Amino acid sequence: MTGRERRGGTARAVETAHSVEVSGARLHYWTAGDAEHPAVVLTHGAGADHRMFDPQVPALVEAGFRTLRWDVRYHGASVSDTGRFRTGYAAEDLGALLDAAGVRRPVVLLGQSMGGNIAQEYLLRRPEEVAALVMIGSTSSTLPVTWTERQRLALSRTLLRMLPFRRLTRWMTRASAQEPEAREYLRRAFTANGRRSFLTTWDGMTRAVTPSPGYRIEAPELLLCGELDRTGNIRSAMERWSERDPHSEFHVVPGAGHVANLDRPDEVNRLTVAFLKA
Repeated sequence: MTGRERRGGTARAVETAHSVEVSGARLHYWTAGDAEHPAVVLTHGAGADHRMFDPQVPALVEAGFRTLRWDVRYHGASVSDTGRFRTGYAAEDLGALLDAAGVRRPVVLLGQSMGGNIAQEYLLRRPEEVAALVMIGSTSSTLPVTWTERQRLALSRTLLRMLPFRRLTRWMTRASAQEPEAREYLRRAFTANGRRSFLTTWDGMTRAVTPSPGYRIEAPELLLCGELDRTGNIRSAMERWSERDPHSEFHVVPGAGHVANLDRPDEVNRLTVAFLKA
């Protein structure tokens, strides 16, 4: 394990890097903050990696939380030879990381896009271990979907395989972020992760929707959507999600795209810290 510093604003967070073998993969994760403080676990979106939360870690540590962020298998430094991705597998990976890190439960799960779906799967399997959810640009895994939406998801698996990866990377970068720095980070991350990794992950993500009529999330939730997020039906899905659950807050982040935490980090940090402290 190694130590390193992350700086953001006036805060400074010293992170320690770790890795652990889990079910055919070596997963890498980073911790910061006092081990006795409440833990916030950060899970990135598809095609990205743990660096997506560089602006969030210092703010959370300064606010009195411990952070754990990780590279989901097939992303960043986390390599895997299993050949298939499912949010259920990722949820089990997350549980193994929390055990390895000695993180006390319950924890707060903060996820962006795919990371939100992994967090929901973890909550579904281990509700007693989750204190709250913070979801950024993510859809509900359990709300009803139309036949048309299901067909579009299935079709996307084929269409994305037909696109040259360089063109796909440019399209995903422009569609996800508004700010030049955020776009450049995503371009580098998508390129580094590579075509095979992204398509494997996307295949699993299109199968993550499991409608469950009558299901409600009882834990407190903060749902954040970028004002300019045009990704799929995320805006309308998050609005319906917030209406469904009894302890949910929904906020639109002005001027932000799909990666609101990178486009407008100060506003996302403010809303997140206020929610968690409340």
